[in-house]
Amino acid sequence: MPRCWIGVAAAGHVRIAVENGFAMFAHGRHSAALRTQPGDWVAYYSPREGMNDGAEVRAFTAIGRILPGEPREQQMTAAGDMGWQRNAEWLRAESADVYPLLDRFSFVRDRGHWGMYFRKSLFSIVAVDFALVAAAMGVGDAFERAVTQED
Repeated sequence: MPRCWIGVAAAGHVRIAVENGFAMFAHGRHSAALRTQPGDWVAYYSPREGMNDGAEVRAFTAIGRILPGEPREQQMTAAGDMGWQRNAEWLRAESADVYPLLDRFSFVRDRGHWGMYFRKSLFSIVAVDFALVAAAMGVGDAFERAVTQED
């Protein structure tokens, strides 16, 4: 059974990944790319527009699947920084505010400190929680169909 993941990245970086059909985690660390496998589901949560600046977003900004193939190293910036990424297929989805979901997520045990759960660059969640994200992003049916076909 494929796993479900939340990746945390700035909204601007997520748009680049979606436009170019890839997923990257933890600032391009190889170990993070290796944690995901083909067929796994990924939703990006974006705290802000930029990495350390810009407007607050606090929403899920992309959702999709990791495609077959191994991670590959790619240039990330004009300065020549390199990072590891996987090919990904992104669904046409709407951004979804995180706040309405917090009381429904099984992994958020203390709403007063919900942000600590999203401090990791990449973490796995159960399919039930992922289905909440998918539904909030308007692609719940697509996720449910895919999961049903895998069983």
